[in-house]
Amino acid sequence: MYPTAAYLALERDEDDRDHLWLHSIRDITGHILWDAESSSPMPALADAELRQAWGQMDPCVPSNLGGLINSLAAVGALFDFLPDSAAHEDDPNDPDPDLLCLTLSNQAEPGLWWWDGDALLRPYSASRPATPHH
Repeated sequence: MYPTAAYLALERDEDDRDHLWLHSIRDITGHILWDAESSSPMPALADAELRQAWGQMDPCVPSNLGGLINSLAAVGALFDFLPDSAAHEDDPNDPDPDLLCLTLSNQAEPGLWWWDGDALLRPYSASRPATPHH
């Protein structure tokens, strides 16, 4: 849908920390390609194979995409932290953590390379550095 997309940014619900909201889709520099608060629709999914994989659901409908994200979280999926390099000055100042993300590109660098978990969802990412950052 967005050829330069690198991050699907997610925000925790203030009242229900287990619920995630779609925040934005960003490129590798943090430029916002789509903002969940805007009224602009997402473009149609052009890839026929991916479109077929969604079945009757349309991933261009934010509630469908958000529902899938929350279903994954409900069964224990863990999402990365959005890296500082993709942060925006108007991002929420949630104390714990700011924004989570799902990496969408092989150039995307998660906020914490060395944060692992059995259920960590990192479908794409840049090559992990050889040594941990300190």
